Amino acid sequence: MAEVHVRELRGPEEMEAVVELQREVWGRAESDLVPRGLLIAIQDEGGLVAGAFWEGKMVGFVFGFPTQDPTLQHSHMLGVLEAYRGTGVALLLKRFQRDWCLARGIRKVVWTFDPLRGVNANFNLRKLGATTRTYLPDHYGPMTGINAGAPSDRLLAEWELLSERVYARIYYPPPEPQAEGLPLANRVVEERPLEGFLDLEAPRLLFQIPEDWGRILREDPDLALAWREHSRLVLGHYFARGYQAVDFLRHPNRYVLVKD
Repeated sequence: MAEVHVRELRGPEEMEAVVELQREVWGRAESDLVPRGLLIAIQDEGGLVAGAFWEGKMVGFVFGFPTQDPTLQHSHMLGVLEAYRGTGVALLLKRFQRDWCLARGIRKVVWTFDPLRGVNANFNLRKLGATTRTYLPDHYGPMTGINAGAPSDRLLAEWELLSERVYARIYYPPPEPQAEGLPLANRVVEERPLEGFLDLEAPRLLFQIPEDWGRILREDPDLALAWREHSRLVLGHYFARGYQAVDFLRHPNRYVLVKD
């Protein structure tokens, strides 16, 4: 990753480039973009707006702002251009954010993500070491761009910056956890959620989600709504019973839920 440099952004031109990245990454309508002036104002008041530059071109950014707790930051957006995903740019942005926050006495960062996007869940839980135990139904209301087509349900990721788990995940990633023998909290056949099992008592469970949520959103609104209702029911149920999602497995996409 020697080609990539991450730094704080300054001035209206660089902030306008972040607005353009929002358009390219998420295809959002103008009303859903965080405008240049607001990015500048939030940075003036202690927020973080940083960009990742690949051979001089800005290819990604991270944006977080202060909360009522001075030791907590809300990370509102992390975006990387499609051509640079899977290259490590997103991880470098989060490493920068962690170092930036710790230098200012911030010990925890939170953000929301779509529970049915496997790539995001894998990045947040497996690669970054975040955990989640909070389900937020239709959190943002109707959305545009790549998020259009279903209620905007979200999970709240919690990133404990000083934990050994987080440090290990972002610098010395462990192998995937063993899933053999773990009970499944739902049954999925050909990308369709058929049944949720709400009476399990095991200390560790698996919850399966679609392999390609983006395709379902674009092509099958009825199936998208069925998945929203299914994940809301099953994940919400187990979170209420003291479970949290602590890891993620790919192909098939499955959350690892652990009793807190």
